[in-house]
Amino acid sequence: MNPIAIDEAGVPEAVKQEEINVAIEKTKAEQVQKAVEAALKKAGINPAHVDSEEHMESNMAKGWITAEDVAKAKEIKTTVAAEKAANLPQAMIENIAKGRLGKFLKEVCLLNQESIMDPKKTVAEVLKAADAELTVADFKRFTLRAE
Repeated sequence: MNPIAIDEAGVPEAVKQEEINVAIEKTKAEQVQKAVEAALKKAGINPAHVDSEEHMESNMAKGWITAEDVAKAKEIKTTVAAEKAANLPQAMIENIAKGRLGKFLKEVCLLNQESIMDPKKTVAEVLKAADAELTVADFKRFTLRAE
């Protein structure tokens, strides 16, 4: 793993805020996409057949969907996406984003990462087991790969 800090306190606030913003946008997009796919399925249209303009044209040429289905799918996509985006529960979005931030911090904080010796334990737990007073003051990461 490629840690950027020893622990959560060492991660710059700007990095945390940027990660929260990305997580919020990603969560909103996923929730809207789920609603659109559910509406398409309910209308009897396979979401995989209408995921992009090129795909729609290709699937019409193959005879898998009709022009009416494409028009219906486009209408469903725009209306359901707009409705869902307007009615997303903000608390749920923020909770999912916080969970994603927690996962991010687990990956980028040295003490929160899995130990390579025992993947069921974090680096902090391995250090605590070795010596209760052992702490990490600083670290350097070396790689053989050009970055």
